[in-house]
Amino acid sequence: MLAKQINFEQYQNPTQWLNKVSLNADYDITQVLTRWGNWARKEAYQQRKVFSLYQSQKKEYKQICLDKDGLIIDGIISTMKNSKITKIKEEAKVLIKFYYGDEMIVDDHVYIEPSKTQISSTLIIKPKNLREIAQDLACSEGNIRKIKSSGESYIIGALSMQTMLTGTELELLQHLVF
Repeated sequence: MLAKQINFEQYQNPTQWLNKVSLNADYDITQVLTRWGNWARKEAYQQRKVFSLYQSQKKEYKQICLDKDGLIIDGIISTMKNSKITKIKEEAKVLIKFYYGDEMIVDDHVYIEPSKTQISSTLIIKPKNLREIAQDLACSEGNIRKIKSSGESYIIGALSMQTMLTGTELELLQHLVF
């Protein structure tokens, strides 16, 4: 459970109920975001009708979250991407590159007849490690690690707030082994 559900009417001012809220996550956010990234890649492959590429991936890339959970996390990351605060946009960019990956289109020549070829494009989505992200964004790996950690904390806070306001939490959290 992320946070207790609180009845706001029983408190007169916000400081009384804010002291009652615990935003400590009792799960590993990296497991949650890894499964979200795998889910998002699977959805991208299915939309582009290249599902065989998803099937050929390593086993660690096949553990996914439920659609409902994926959409919730997707919404949080979309909110981060559309934020007016530059720091939050950078956090979203790093989280997407690390957990989802970069999309690459690979062109290949396919022989149809002995004298004719056709260009076939294939979408490949590959998650990046911290060093590759640091090279892309022209900063240090330690800086990227801090940005990633800050983005993960933002998502923990958003999930905690959702649990506090609606009383529901991700179904994925009930099935993870810690």
